[in-house]
Amino acid sequence: MKNKKPQRSNRTIMLTGGIVAAALMWSTSAFAFSDLAGDPAEAKINALQKSGIISGITNDTFAPKEKVTFAQGVQLIVKGLDLNLDLVKFIKKPEASDYFTKVPDNAWFAEAFIIASVHGLSLDKNIDPYGTITRAQFAQLLGEALDTKGNFPVTKMFFQISDGENLPQDIQGRLQILLNTKIIKLGEDGKFRPQDAITRSEAADWIFEASDFVRRVIQAEPEKEPVVEESHKATVTIEKVNDQVNKVVLTVEGLPNPGYKVVINEIKFASDQIATVHYSVHKPDPNMSYPQVITDGKAETYLSSYYKPLAVEQKTTDAVEPDAPDTSLMLPVGEAPTTPVENPEDLSAK
Repeated sequence: MKNKKPQRSNRTIMLTGGIVAAALMWSTSAFAFSDLAGDPAEAKINALQKSGIISGITNDTFAPKEKVTFAQGVQLIVKGLDLNLDLVKFIKKPEASDYFTKVPDNAWFAEAFIIASVHGLSLDKNIDPYGTITRAQFAQLLGEALDTKGNFPVTKMFFQISDGENLPQDIQGRLQILLNTKIIKLGEDGKFRPQDAITRSEAADWIFEASDFVRRVIQAEPEKEPVVEESHKATVTIEKVNDQVNKVVLTVEGLPNPGYKVVINEIKFASDQIATVHYSVHKPDPNMSYPQVITDGKAETYLSSYYKPLAVEQKTTDAVEPDAPDTSLMLPVGEAPTTPVENPEDLSAK
């Protein structure tokens, strides 16, 4: 009698923890969901599952009434509308921490946040990815993502949103477009419920309609040339003040006009005698006019002669404040962040 081969268990190994469960939320799955009976978006959810855009919290459950976090919502929008970085070239590999303070670089949703930011979605740099996203917030991000797909016609019918009187004007405009394109719908009472947390079912419904609209209606823009991320390299000049103090001058050459400003943001001191000078180049004040003359921008700071300066750029798209100083006086405190001082003599006195 032949020995029977041991049978593998069909039990699913359950991974505990909210982050793991969330990571599985929008990945692919080959199983049908058992908890969608009666859900108005059942067919759309099943279609998105088959296309690999979403899956459930387990192999056979979708939890359609569960609330969506910003991490899940951004991931769904990026994946559902196929946003990517194919036409963007970076000077260095982008990290989530380059754009956000609370998005870990190794998080399962980190790439989606980078893609969303590069595409111009209005995500605050201090956003909490684990916080719940409202229907209004999801609609705004979805509308912004839709704009990146190309030009599309839209009717001018105005929808009266009975509970939208307190919504910001930009969100109201997004809602009108999404309503006119039939990506979203109002309730029978004319309400949108903007402050309610969006559910998994609602989010899937909107993503299905948006991706279908892109496929059917939007005329893609002509293929764009790859965009190189703008970078401003600073040269460092050291001028001796006395035996204890050096003046450090950062110079960024070739700026388009005198309105551009070089600003030293902070200095970090390391035990290897390196002082990393973090600077940024700010665009001109949009309310001012400047001659279109190629200009070199400068910023100054004072350092203890013990340290060797290393200039590192921090990215910014903000216009500089009109009264932002171009001279920064800094005093190292051990390896802690810098402390302002009023003049070089104070630095040498320390």
